[in-house]
Amino acid sequence: MNTDELEWALLKAERRVLEIQTKLHRWARDDPHRRFDDLFNLVADPGFLLVA
Repeated sequence: MNTDELEWALLKAERRVLEIQTKLHRWARDDPHRRFDDLFNLVADPGFLLVA
């Protein structure tokens, strides 16, 4: 993988994370009592960080 491909992959990943964050923010704003337990468990799992 050359540098340009790596930079492009990082930009795509950053954009995807921003899209997900925006969606989660919108859901939390629209329903302040909504819980995101499954998402927290996934992100807080140390094994997830190794795979991601």
